[in-house]
Amino acid sequence: MVRGSTLRTQVRNAIEDLIVYGTLSPGEHVVEGALAERLGVSRQPVRESLQMLAGAGFINLVPGRGAFVHRPTPREVMEVFHVRAVLEADSAALAARSIEPVVLDQLSEIVANGTRLAADRGSTESADGDSRTLLELNTTFHDLITAAGGNRVSRRILDDLERRIAWFLATIIAGRAASSWSEHASILEALCAGDAQEASERTRAHILRSLELIEFAI
Repeated sequence: MVRGSTLRTQVRNAIEDLIVYGTLSPGEHVVEGALAERLGVSRQPVRESLQMLAGAGFINLVPGRGAFVHRPTPREVMEVFHVRAVLEADSAALAARSIEPVVLDQLSEIVANGTRLAADRGSTESADGDSRTLLELNTTFHDLITAAGGNRVSRRILDDLERRIAWFLATIIAGRAASSWSEHASILEALCAGDAQEASERTRAHILRSLELIEFAI
């Protein structure tokens, strides 16, 4: 932790990372003292951060028992991903009509990196780090398309959901990576062709396929 006026924000983000990437598991009891020691801070910013994360839906505060990592329900996942499917499918259609060549180049590089990492993942010794990188590449891929679509309202809503989406996706990353990047390549193909309908349909199908697997996993 870097001390200063942003310490509370840093602690909150650090705890959220532990949840999103599975170091703290759904249902796990979060002990303030142990977490403070792990992060090298006092209990106060940890306590404040847990309260903020409770408001964001990552933590459950149980009177008399303490803080527990929230366990997402199938309904929660369904609601988030249905909203995501609608907004991202629309963004992909808008992007297909006006996306800049430089953005297509960025997307192509991301797809190449993600495809290679997904293929190599099983043979490396750093599967956890690879999972995090794959999730980050996935987020960047979808963010670029949403930004290219130009709908600022959609972008704000999806920004608010971004960490929750990554959290849900982390539950299936091991078995989903290869097929996910194949679907990303298909979406990129439609964008390169300027085919708004295909870009929209492929994006929607891609997101709903992830939803099916997440619901099965939880």
